[in-house]
Amino acid sequence: MPLSTTPVGVLMGVDWGGRRIGLALSDPGRLLARPLEILVRSGEDLLPDSHDEKVLTRLEFLVRQNGVVALVFGVPYYHLSGDPNPRVPLFLEAGRQVGERLSLPVFFYDEGQTSSRARELRPAKKKQRGRKDPCDDLAAVLLLQGFLDDPAPAQAEKVATSGGGDDRETVSPESRRPHP
Repeated sequence: MPLSTTPVGVLMGVDWGGRRIGLALSDPGRLLARPLEILVRSGEDLLPDSHDEKVLTRLEFLVRQNGVVALVFGVPYYHLSGDPNPRVPLFLEAGRQVGERLSLPVFFYDEGQTSSRARELRPAKKKQRGRKDPCDDLAAVLLLQGFLDDPAPAQAEKVATSGGGDDRETVSPESRRPHP
């Protein structure tokens, strides 16, 4: 099912990580993305587990509160070196599980090093005890804005989680590989 058949409304960008989840929202017209929140996970595994119940409950609340109709889930298909990321299947499975839990369609989109770009854009702040200032919400904004601006959003893999069967559109991430 292409994006054009997704009900009108807000999209949520999800920058899923082992420790933190950056969230962003689109406007209802799907022109602009804005940061929403950073959720902190208990474990460090990529797949959601029982330790993530509090985070998933918060995510459900945010989806309802903001009228979210679909998720845009970031997947790091390639490393900076251009080599394929062997952890891609874990990100895809995490996205599928979250989509099922929230009963929302999920569009997988190449996150294209959004976290490193977000760190560059984050204003310099005084750091506490040498810790990095989390920028996962900004990474989610970059991810979602990239998806919104993409002239061919059907290139993103989409999994429908409501209704029967597996309604899946997939284009090889090779077509989204950054050019050196």
